[in-house]
Amino acid sequence: MRQTLSALIFLFTATLLHAQDLTDTEIQKWVKAYQAIIKWAETTNIDEELDTKAEPKEYSHIFSQMMEHSSTSKHYNALVDVLDDNGYSDPNKWSETGDRIMMAYVANQIEGQEAEMKQQLQQMKAMMDSGMIPPDQKAMMEQMLQESSKAMKAAAEAPAADKQAVKRNQALLNSVMEADE
Repeated sequence: MRQTLSALIFLFTATLLHAQDLTDTEIQKWVKAYQAIIKWAETTNIDEELDTKAEPKEYSHIFSQMMEHSSTSKHYNALVDVLDDNGYSDPNKWSETGDRIMMAYVANQIEGQEAEMKQQLQQMKAMMDSGMIPPDQKAMMEQMLQESSKAMKAAAEAPAADKQAVKRNQALLNSVMEADE
């Protein structure tokens, strides 16, 4: 009986994990909603309102943090309506999907460059430790170093299936990511 129960739990867990892989359809749905949010945001002052709030602390959760910051905005209900109109009745599902897409996107962008990036971060740390950098610049550099390290670590943890799904949709994602710059 115990073996049967263990096998069922294993199969159930494996099924849940597999069901969580990003799909092409999910990425395309997310992009459509993202584009709708960008278009909607251009008609509001939500950017100005959110600029006064703290910057994201964890880049692996950038969309979740944006949604959390938006929750106190006077525009939040309209934002939720835009998401609902684009197939997301749960705004957290949209932001969690965005977090996963972003981490897989970043992982794909830095793939093969990890050693070089780590070396650059080490050189930056050595510069800071040299004592030749003014304290205010050093504090800014330390923050950049910490954020870069966190982003690299988060990207390294992106599931292989997510990275593959993002690769299949790379042109679409590039078009929306580059439009934001």
